[in-house]
Amino acid sequence: MAKATQQRTALEPAYRRTVYRVFAPGGAIDLRVGHRFPALDRLLAVAGCTRWAFLTAWNPRSRPLPAWRNATRSRRLARALHARGYRFLPGLGIPLEPGWRPEVSLLALGMPAARALRIARSFGQNAIVAGRRGRRAQLLWCES
Repeated sequence: MAKATQQRTALEPAYRRTVYRVFAPGGAIDLRVGHRFPALDRLLAVAGCTRWAFLTAWNPRSRPLPAWRNATRSRRLARALHARGYRFLPGLGIPLEPGWRPEVSLLALGMPAARALRIARSFGQNAIVAGRRGRRAQLLWCES
């Protein structure tokens, strides 16, 4: 089995159990892979968007980095999204696995999954969570 496939097999259950929390103006919205989210759908409708992507720059390839490096990477991700014209909201990936820490994240409004995957790859990420208004959230791997 290839190394990437082994890592994916090992990480996928943890990523699917993670809570992807978005800090929206009306209150936090907790996203989970495989579910629909009426509160997020309403937020997207108000913003005039149909797509979204939940991204992080923390801990590339799921290898922990010092807090200062993760903070620097988060600022770079926010600048990259802003430079591409995307509106975004702060978020937090909250793993349910013992020993894993929450990761500062961003929910990009209106971002197609293909663009989100390219950006995530540039930050060394394994996967993203993305979706469309009215549909279930999907876990998408950066490497197929």
